[in-house]
Amino acid sequence: MKEKLRVGLMVLLVLTLLAMAGGFWTFVGVQAEKEKAAELVENAGQAEEEGGIEAMFIPVGTQGDSWMFADENGLFEAEIPEGELYNEAGDKITAEELYTGDVLKIYGNIISTRSLPPQYSGIEKMIRIRRGTVEDAAPYSTEIQKYTGKPICAKEREDRSLLEEKK
Repeated sequence: MKEKLRVGLMVLLVLTLLAMAGGFWTFVGVQAEKEKAAELVENAGQAEEEGGIEAMFIPVGTQGDSWMFADENGLFEAEIPEGELYNEAGDKITAEELYTGDVLKIYGNIISTRSLPPQYSGIEKMIRIRRGTVEDAAPYSTEIQKYTGKPICAKEREDRSLLEEKK
């Protein structure tokens, strides 16, 4: 009798453990699917090559040697694609010709990391669509300083640079 009871309890224990393991793997699978779906939704608006993302260029530090961008979702970091930066007229320009507050249209198969601030990769082309000012970028100053420990660089256009750009 004791032996049957012991075997019955062992079988019950094994079945319980199998049920728990099956439930765990089901739970993990469901969570992975939810996270994958959330990531696709998060990146869907950013990955549209036709529409692109509108973002403000904000140089950081006293010399403006690094930069961040700001869009409707907040701040992010991104590399400017070499040789694929254009002004409003469609002429190629360099990063040195961008000023604080300029608004760019960013194109490509853009993927965002889940870091703070997010880092965007997959950028293929950027077009300046509107000139900006330091005042345009000022609302982001505190947050940029929190992330980088550096102030916004007040890189403003001079009258001379406006004339050169119109040529």
